[in-house]
Parts: sequence; structure tokens; C-alpha cells
Amino acid sequence: MSRTECVRETRSQILGNVRKSGRQILFLLLAGCVSATVGCSQGESKLPTHKVTGKVVKNGAGVPNATVIFHAKNPPKDFVKPRAISTADGTFVLTTYEAGDGAPVGEYEVTLEQWLNDNPQVGATNRLPQKLGSPDTSGIKATVASNENTLAPFEVR
Repeated sequence: MSRTECVRETRSQILGNVRKSGRQILFLLLAGCVSATVGCSQGESKLPTHKVTGKVVKNGAGVPNATVIFHAKNPPKDFVKPRAISTADGTFVLTTYEAGDGAPVGEYEVTLEQWLNDNPQVGATNRLPQKLGSPDTSGIKATVASNENTLAPFEVR
């Protein structure tokens, strides 16, 4: 199974369980992201990572349950995308290989999505602007250096 198929299958499994409470959804999303990056990427050589923390905000308030994905500008073959789910106050800690390990040094385009389900008949919908879900249109950039990285907040507009 390719990494893309595995991530899609994991996302489908997660979205099938969105009737759970907010904390359960957050746990399932985080577990799915970790299993997608770990379970689908066995055998890869791991690049050194550096701690990365940040915050997703809208109108000055933190955005909870936002999926944050870092897309490398020039990724090596089999590159694992660093990702996180924001907490209730909008803060996040990136994960690449192991929970909270950060990201490899480099330049990134960042995508943001917030999948929530208020109506089980409709299913989960992304509550953030669609343009933020693509590295080509989000306009959000980040640089990871070889030390601890505390990023400026990502403002949702």
C-alpha cells in the first residue's frame, strides 16, 4: 500500500469515527497521523528533527483541532511530512517520526485544515478557507532551523 493510500485509508477511518466527543476526535486524529507516518513509512532513513512549536489563530483567538502539515519545498525521496493537531488554545507541536519530535531543517509551505462534524448526516467539513488546504495556495511559509523553533502564529484569514 502506498503512503498516499495509507494516509487516505487512515483519514477515512478517522472521519468515520467523528461522532465521538471533541477530545476523542483529537485523539483519533493524532493517532491516525502518527500511525500514517510511522506505519506507512517503515524502512525509511530518518532525518534529524528539531522541536517546532506554534499556534493557529483567527481574530486573535486560538483555533482548536486544526491539522497543520509542513510540505518541504525540495523534499528528498520518501520524505515524511511533519504534522500536528492544534490543542484547544490553538497551540501545536510538530511530529515527524515520533510524537513531538519536530521537523527536519528546511523551508516549508504550510497547510491548515479544521475538520469538524456538527451533523452526522452530512459528515465532517473543513471549517477553514479552502485555499489554506493546499501548499500552492495557502501562502503560509515556515523555516525550521537546527535548534528549538517557536514559530510566529499562523493567522487564519
